[in-house]
Amino acid sequence: MSKKEKQTVVLFNPMPVKHQVAIVNKKTTSLQVPLVNIPLSLLAIARMVSEDFDVRIINAVVDTNYEELILDACEGALCFGVSSMTCYQIRDGMNVSAAVKERYPDMPIIWGGYHPSTQPEQTLQDPDIDIVVIGQGELTFKEVVGRLAKGQSFDGVPGVAYKDEGGIITNSPRGFTDLNEFPAIPYDMIDVEAHIKGYKFGERCLDYYISQGCAAGCSFCSEPIFCGRKWTGLEPETVVAELEHLAKTYNVDTFMIRDSDFFINVSKLKELCNLLIDKDLGLRLTSVNGRMEQLHRMDDEIWALARKAGVREVFIGVESGYQEALDAMNKGAKVSQSKICVEQCIKHDIDARTSFMVGIPGLDTRKEIKFTFEAIHEAISVYGEQGKLDQMDVLFSFFTPYPNTPLYRTAVECGLPVLETLGDWGDFDQVDFKAPWMSQEYYDLVIKFRNGMPWNSGCDFDEWCEFYSGIMENLMED
Repeated sequence: MSKKEKQTVVLFNPMPVKHQVAIVNKKTTSLQVPLVNIPLSLLAIARMVSEDFDVRIINAVVDTNYEELILDACEGALCFGVSSMTCYQIRDGMNVSAAVKERYPDMPIIWGGYHPSTQPEQTLQDPDIDIVVIGQGELTFKEVVGRLAKGQSFDGVPGVAYKDEGGIITNSPRGFTDLNEFPAIPYDMIDVEAHIKGYKFGERCLDYYISQGCAAGCSFCSEPIFCGRKWTGLEPETVVAELEHLAKTYNVDTFMIRDSDFFINVSKLKELCNLLIDKDLGLRLTSVNGRMEQLHRMDDEIWALARKAGVREVFIGVESGYQEALDAMNKGAKVSQSKICVEQCIKHDIDARTSFMVGIPGLDTRKEIKFTFEAIHEAISVYGEQGKLDQMDVLFSFFTPYPNTPLYRTAVECGLPVLETLGDWGDFDQVDFKAPWMSQEYYDLVIKFRNGMPWNSGCDFDEWCEFYSGIMENLMED
């Protein structure tokens, strides 16, 4: 069968935010959170069916008039698939799914990704959604599409939930498969040039992942539900070969690593670093995610090796300066570990990108804010005292409840209204979420603190210290 005769599978990555806002780090001129990202999750499932089907991928962040493109692509197609996290992607995905279903009433619509995986039955209660792929989707999606093409039932397909004669059937879960059993991510299935971005260390930065999953069990995060606390990583030789190919093919100088946990396997990390050093590709690795309970144990040899291999920025989810908050999150970390991580970063000339949040339900909010402000200031001081504020960044947000997580249940007990439909989640404001237990006074103080941080205000270290003192005086007066 020629490619023209193949049935079409249309895949969609919805907009992650309602209105694109380019928040620039005023110390580096790079975007703090680049929105132009490779739809890696869609490419991951597309690689499994591309030999037998003509796969069309539409990415809302780069494709203008994407709804029109999708409706045209769905003419005569086998199915339409949507990937969604718990964010505005839900509402955008719902809107487009409704438009597809209106024009093509018999078109099977499949949803997958973090949110549908945590709420498959609720997702299927939407009248325009027929099938949900739960968790790691490569093998499940391949089997679902194959059965659609043959007009077969989904009975017995692990990792899928679906509508059947008006009811919802949820099959048994599918195990987590080793990434090395899958083909390479097919970047050539999208317009790569449209997805290349400038970021901090290079003009041509591209997204890439080395692993899937996370072994941690943080109680605010959807990942443990999605992957069952499993982790799988590509072999180092495969990573180096793919990075070299992508760098040469698309003239890339920097890779933004999209792993949830890059540093989990130290022996594999060493092997990868040594191979990159031997290849001498001159590549930079940014936003490399590491957990502070692991990073604080790494010795100087590993830090130096990572830096020599091209690791230029580490992303650390510190989350809080309040130990009771870390314990409530089930982080498995200590507040004291964050200082060690930041000091190791500056010692080895690796930029630190850290994230913090406040508003954990069931805690003393004032103490949580106070200790977290202090922890952020301590990190800023490590860099500020050396005149290196351009070598760090802090992402500071409010706790956002995600479905079926332990802290979502705690949040409901503390007054969060239950979100009963997919549409409720689609209209839920995840940007700067104000919890019922967070007073307006404290909410406004956090916003003021965040806006005053050097990367957001452009202030120098001395100006920051003066601003910080004023903030803390107000907090102490409460």
